[in-house]
Amino acid sequence: MVNESELWSPTLSDVLQMMPSGLVALDRESRVRIWNSAMEKITGYSSDEVVGEKCSFLNCAKCAKSLDAASKVGVDGAPDIDDCGGLVENMECAIYSKSGELIPILKNARILLDDAGQSIGIVETITDLRYRKSLEKEIEAWRGSVSTSAGMGMLVGNGYKMRDVYDRIQLAAQSDATVLIHGDTGTGKELAANAIHMNSSRRDKPFVKLNCSALSESLLESELFGHVKGAFTGAVRDKIGRFEAANGGTIFMDEIGDISPLIQLKLLRVIQERVYERVGDMKPHTADVRVIVATHRNLRELVSAGKFREDFYYRIKVFDILMPSLMDRKEDIPILCSAFMERFRRATGKAIKDVSEDVNHVFMDHCWPGNVRELENAMEHAFVTCQGNVIEVKDLPREIRQSEMRQAECRSRVSDIASLRKASGYRVASKEELIAVLDDCGWNKAEAARRLGLERSTVWRRMKKWGIDLNSE
Repeated sequence: MVNESELWSPTLSDVLQMMPSGLVALDRESRVRIWNSAMEKITGYSSDEVVGEKCSFLNCAKCAKSLDAASKVGVDGAPDIDDCGGLVENMECAIYSKSGELIPILKNARILLDDAGQSIGIVETITDLRYRKSLEKEIEAWRGSVSTSAGMGMLVGNGYKMRDVYDRIQLAAQSDATVLIHGDTGTGKELAANAIHMNSSRRDKPFVKLNCSALSESLLESELFGHVKGAFTGAVRDKIGRFEAANGGTIFMDEIGDISPLIQLKLLRVIQERVYERVGDMKPHTADVRVIVATHRNLRELVSAGKFREDFYYRIKVFDILMPSLMDRKEDIPILCSAFMERFRRATGKAIKDVSEDVNHVFMDHCWPGNVRELENAMEHAFVTCQGNVIEVKDLPREIRQSEMRQAECRSRVSDIASLRKASGYRVASKEELIAVLDDCGWNKAEAARRLGLERSTVWRRMKKWGIDLNSE
């Protein structure tokens, strides 16, 4: 019978090549003896090019000039050597790649000793910090560009996408036109509706909310328009509806894409004629109400599929506001975190004052399928688990702190958004929007295309069509 342990016996070379971190071993003369595949990816140098060569070609400013000092130090003395020729613990330095790029790295090193306790070389592990450093720069730039008071009402953020939302809220507040707010779940559609109401001339009147997906057709009709006693089984008394309760003010109907064609028809009449009847009654009532609706669904697709009335769609889409996903406005994450920390400090009495840099990296790396609501829940979870005054990665929910789960979710998320935008005929609305996106991602056309869910060639064509300098930086 074959012993399972004999089926595969990995060699030391196999293990070193599979390591995700770079590993290099040097002899007493600082010549490279081991150079694994991760080092090849980091530096661009192949093993064949460097084995036998002195490591000075990396030009590491903090690397040892020789190992003479190390050779004179025994086991007890080895930890006292604090340069790259001896014991090194998580030291940040930099090396040059084959192409001449200066690469920030995290280095750990240990002296290799023979049986007599004398140094015969060193072994180093190298971690590439380029991605981490780029995130740190982005975080620092975003922190410098936001103010803690940026926002409107309960909405928080001052990136260009949210500034556009605030502009449209102000425009909507100046009229009584019906407003359609659309965007993913958790992006703040209700907060936007409330901001419209609070900035309008109806601010001193009622703001009445209703989630249309939570009720059956018959109950929804009663909730909207009210009913009279005896209108149906269980109607033991007259009841006013949400339109009557909102008289003079604003009614906000969320998940409007989930209502039946019958309710769509009844709402169409209310919006057009400002008249409705209670269920079981023929007496007309006047509706002096501002109507705001919201949905996370693609109403245009529902119309094409025959599941949503076209006349009702165009009646509610008089003025629309798109709430951006958090993945498209990551510049607002620091200020959102600050706002949530302030709220939860008051609620819990905890003296948590900040999130760690590692948490910032995780937040910037995540695609936030639950949008701002998911970030809020993550911060509330952290306030439960955090025992210090700074939130660490270990304090976050598992699906956010574990990179494998996070990255799998994000790959699916990016694909879904690109497909949705393509299916819905998404187009860049204006020259100004395209310039804003390009400016936000450093005029990287490929990144702009990814954010817009378009092909890179489409971005180039739009730039050429609108006279945007193709060589702009």
